[in-house]
Amino acid sequence: MEGAPSVRVRNLAVAISAGLLAVVVLVVMAGTAFAQGSTGDPTRGKYIYEAATGCGCHGPNLAGYKAGNPPLLPAAAPFGQRFDGPFGSVTAKNLTPDKATGLGNWTDDQIVNAIRNGVDDQGKPLFPIMPFASFHFMSDQDVHDLVAYLRTVPPVNNPVPENQLNVPVPAPPQLPPSPATAPASGVDRGKYLVSAVSLCNDCHTPSTASGAPDTTKLLAGSYVPEGPTPPLAPNITPDKTTGIGNWTEQQIVTLLKTGTKPNGSHVGSLMAAVVGPPGYANLTDADAAAIAAYLKSIPAVNNVPQPPAAAPAAAPAQAATPAAGATAAPAAAAGPGKLPVTGAEIPAGVAALSMLGAALASLGLGLKKRRR
Repeated sequence: MEGAPSVRVRNLAVAISAGLLAVVVLVVMAGTAFAQGSTGDPTRGKYIYEAATGCGCHGPNLAGYKAGNPPLLPAAAPFGQRFDGPFGSVTAKNLTPDKATGLGNWTDDQIVNAIRNGVDDQGKPLFPIMPFASFHFMSDQDVHDLVAYLRTVPPVNNPVPENQLNVPVPAPPQLPPSPATAPASGVDRGKYLVSAVSLCNDCHTPSTASGAPDTTKLLAGSYVPEGPTPPLAPNITPDKTTGIGNWTEQQIVTLLKTGTKPNGSHVGSLMAAVVGPPGYANLTDADAAAIAAYLKSIPAVNNVPQPPAAAPAAAPAQAATPAAGATAAPAAAAGPGKLPVTGAEIPAGVAALSMLGAALASLGLGLKKRRR
């Protein structure tokens, strides 16, 4: 009988050890299952987020437009923007993981679908102020990493007001398949970043009369629709007279990383905001060099950017207001064109962009938007 307590203690210790081992196994298995089921890396996603100009329309806190705020806010304001025009009013949505007012109840695939294809969690088309037609060409890994990062930002309870539209939402264009992988280096990597992630075309490529990007003047300078006196986005083709043909690749890298021009002056307006930090300032040296190499490789275009008064893309809508619930059919493409995206020419994608641009122009909205 004297040994009974010792036996009981030993048995209890064995049971506790077995229980702890079971817990450890379960934790390890749960961690393994999470790793296997997770397709996005939030650390890499933060990098993509910054390279994509920080989703600036949605505000630094990503909570979208706040009811009662003015439509255009200072860069330091915590909330996002409202876009007003002949089409009505469009509000930047809440991208935080708040379950009541943000993306907390959306699946990863639903968020990816919104980023790439411009449809919400119910399959309804988003008004194409969001540049999904460019983000469509973001690679599988990059877009899933971006979603993983969005899951990590602090949730903000901010019920964003609904859009108030005078026009139907244009049907999303039919685009080619999104790329599975992104180019890893060199000119192709730079082309991918410029076209599918960093949205350089939005400000630096002028529009045709249809509102589509003028691919004959790719990155040859335009204007930024920001405030009462929109600033001009310079020609960044290698033209020696009107572009950056006299810049070295290292000088382009320096501008991207610091906002400093070869003459020692600094960029302003929207470019200063996207350089950051956070923003292009956090690009890796290799990615900044890839962008520089790409910009030196594109056709030189002799073009001086024109102010809005001379730009044809902002014509007001001429058609009567369509019936509520109607769907706008995209207008015919404004002509063939090719826009380099991921190392290959994708004319089908450009045709779809041209159709979307024409549809938007008919509604009084060009493809060019203010990003911050």
